[in-house]
Amino acid sequence: MKKCFLYPCVYGILAIYDKNKITTTISRNGKIEIKNTKNNEKLINFNHFLLRGFTFFVCGLYYTFYGIFTTNSTKKQKISTIEKASKSLNVSAVNVVVFLILVLSLIFSLLLLGYLPIKLSFYLAPKDFNMLAKRLIIALVKCLIIYAIFLILKYMPGFKTYLSLNTACAQQQKENGGVNFLEYFISSVFVCTIVLSLIGITTNEWYFILVNIFTTILIFTANYEVFKEIEKNKWLKFILAPINYLIYKNPSHLEKKCVKIALVEVELCNNKRNKMQEVINEEEISFSEAYVTLKEKLEKANKYEKSDLDYIFCEVLGKKRGELRLTKTLSKNAYKQIEKAVTRRALGEPVSKIFGHAEFYGLDFIVTKDVLSPRMDTERLVETVIKDLNKKSNVLEIGVGSGALSVTISKLVGCNVTGVDISDKALLVAKNNAKKHSVKVNFIKSDLFASLKHFAKFDAIVSNPPYIPTKDIQNLDEEVKNYDPILALDGGSSGLNFYEQIIDEAPNRLKHGGKIYFEVGIGQAQHVKKLLQKNFKDIRIVKDYNKIDRVVVATIKD
Repeated sequence: MKKCFLYPCVYGILAIYDKNKITTTISRNGKIEIKNTKNNEKLINFNHFLLRGFTFFVCGLYYTFYGIFTTNSTKKQKISTIEKASKSLNVSAVNVVVFLILVLSLIFSLLLLGYLPIKLSFYLAPKDFNMLAKRLIIALVKCLIIYAIFLILKYMPGFKTYLSLNTACAQQQKENGGVNFLEYFISSVFVCTIVLSLIGITTNEWYFILVNIFTTILIFTANYEVFKEIEKNKWLKFILAPINYLIYKNPSHLEKKCVKIALVEVELCNNKRNKMQEVINEEEISFSEAYVTLKEKLEKANKYEKSDLDYIFCEVLGKKRGELRLTKTLSKNAYKQIEKAVTRRALGEPVSKIFGHAEFYGLDFIVTKDVLSPRMDTERLVETVIKDLNKKSNVLEIGVGSGALSVTISKLVGCNVTGVDISDKALLVAKNNAKKHSVKVNFIKSDLFASLKHFAKFDAIVSNPPYIPTKDIQNLDEEVKNYDPILALDGGSSGLNFYEQIIDEAPNRLKHGGKIYFEVGIGQAQHVKKLLQKNFKDIRIVKDYNKIDRVVVATIKD
């Protein structure tokens, strides 16, 4: 996502992204309202050393005032007498009051910064006192006055909300390596005050004005580069602690959410969704607010994964992931369905079990609580197997579960596949998946090889058997141990019980030149290889997509 800039407003957040201005506003009833408008300002954007600081200063100043003095409410509300008086100015009553306070504060501060520091310097330092020291006293007095002004503003009712919203913005900006404008601006004001006081030009007024303007621009520009360095070196942040006390206030959950929704709206614009957002009616909820709310729910349960949340939205809305970001609003009924699924996911239930199906090797498979959900790691086993097969091959899968392996091999290769499993319920799921994908697989209820005809032999034996040591099952993630059948997980005391049994019988079930293919757990590949060495040759280990030893392949000895 391209960079966006966040600015606090009196009521909410202003996010500037590309050609869009996004305002997320907290209404009087605590509801977050969203408004996307075109950004018609043609402001220059440099990204070079120093020039980017100048851009940040000019744009930041403009959008800070824009955010403060523009009505952010997206709905028409009843207006009071004071609000009617401000209507002609196109600003809210609160903003009019804030503006008047700012103007009075500015006039008052100019008097204080111009008259009081000089008088105090004469009082504190004798006439023959060093001029540089006297100017330093003036600078310190000015800084104290500025600090006192901002300290007073911090505790004014209108500014409390503004500062807490600024804090919510800063938290998101710093996560992405950005700079908070208010923090940057206030610190630059203090630096300017000190530098200009120490320079103390006393020549003609035009020269004085030009030098001060040039110095101010240079300081604000250079200070941006300093802030970029501070963000890289976290230990330097203690320098800003006194300033941060002035401009940061703990935001509420609603104020944090307001910022997150603005960022989701930015992402939606980035995905070329219709950039103009109409006002949302009472029967709908904005996509961004729904997404942020449910994301927070998963984060609180420590179950948040973007892919899972996107999957849930897509399933309920019947959309592909590419279409999801084109969604503006949800009906309340759709939101309730999504919320219900998210609640189940927050409790640990896998999304495949919530919706009853999972994707494997580009195919969609039915899954239930009676079978393991097929995993991407197992796709490496399929890739390895199908390279060695042709239509005339006879393949045996031991422990079919959902039938994902057998069905995929049959679908892709068109060979004869037999699948065995000891569970009637698993076999039923596997048969349904074979029917769903229009393939013929001979499914047999059998404890390993027990129910196969004694003369049946195969070109390949494939198995992803239970391989979790019994003692480790209780340490598995709750979505595995609570929602997958123990029968499909428990590999005995060592986790190798099924490998040992299959390898002992496999030589009697493989044709000349036949091969055996296993998926193995982490750290088990070498143990399985050792078990194979007695009756098998050309043993090789294949890594999965995460570079973990995942598949063991071997050929029967002559």
